[in-house]
Amino acid sequence: MVASARAAGPAAALLLPLRRVPVWGWLLALVAASSVFRWLVGRGIVAPFIFVDEVIWSELARGLAESGEPLLRGEPEPGYSLVYPLLITPAYALFDRLPDAYEAVKATNAVLVSLAALPAYGIARRVVGPGLALLGALLAVALPSLAYAGTVMTENAFYPLFLAVALALVLELERPTVPRALLLLALVGVAFATRVQAVALVPAILLAPLARAALTPAPLRRTLAAFRGLYALVAGLGAVLALALLVAGRSGGDLLGAYEPVEEASYDAGEALRYLVWHAAELDLYLLVLPVAATAVLVGRARALADSALSALLAATLALTAAFVPVVALFASRFSDRIEERNLFYLAPLFATCLLAWVARGAPRPR
Repeated sequence: MVASARAAGPAAALLLPLRRVPVWGWLLALVAASSVFRWLVGRGIVAPFIFVDEVIWSELARGLAESGEPLLRGEPEPGYSLVYPLLITPAYALFDRLPDAYEAVKATNAVLVSLAALPAYGIARRVVGPGLALLGALLAVALPSLAYAGTVMTENAFYPLFLAVALALVLELERPTVPRALLLLALVGVAFATRVQAVALVPAILLAPLARAALTPAPLRRTLAAFRGLYALVAGLGAVLALALLVAGRSGGDLLGAYEPVEEASYDAGEALRYLVWHAAELDLYLLVLPVAATAVLVGRARALADSALSALLAATLALTAAFVPVVALFASRFSDRIEERNLFYLAPLFATCLLAWVARGAPRPR
């Protein structure tokens, strides 16, 4: 092999050691490089600027570090998600000066968002080779929205968790089993404890098997029958949760904590529809159109391709998009009056992976 590399020229000889690096080595290098890059970019943000969100998450973490309780201005505040404050608590436990703790939080964020490369690679590897899968992992940590690593925001923890949920969903759609369904639901629980927006994952995992059935030539009943375990687990957990709320004398809106007003508010259907169109268009433009077009082509050819792994990816992408975009649009139409890009960028790696899958299959362009 060395002789052939020398015969091919000095360039091939230089590349030979790189080819010997295992995939996990490239992934670790990618996570490390991304962490350093995001940390350097984050240092350019000298103070929190997303109010009052950044203050809330930093105060909760400080409370956990100083007293072991999620405190907000010294008062107990149980209405907010706790996973992200727990992850950044060490920064406030290790540093007494707030500026030092703030820099440590941004360093933690840089690592958290960079870990998204791992589930992104896992998703891509289901449908493409190692080289393109590594490219998919790179694209996942190259999104402009990862500039949020310089802010004290839950996006930093939710992004890799969302992709972990997406990977678990793809695996369940490929080969439904009870252990895979349990893993999926456990990750959904952790995601919800990180960001209330994860409530949209529940309809997504219920819709995904239907999308999977629509994309396969097998009979609908036979395809859906394979997901009886998933639906039974969701129904059982839902019943237990409803019973617990009933016994405690609480409503479903209480699960939203500080975001309970979202459930109680009234919404205008026309305004919600307008924001739905805007958010769908924003996502398309954010992705530079081509990944969405490639996904549409693959969806149209899914039955003819009869590719189980590809069908699972497409079904997960469609289900998560169909669940997240309306939820974000509905919230924006009532509470923010603007396009909420930071609530949808999590979907970008899924469409990028579909683009890579389209390329790997010869980039078909049917009329």
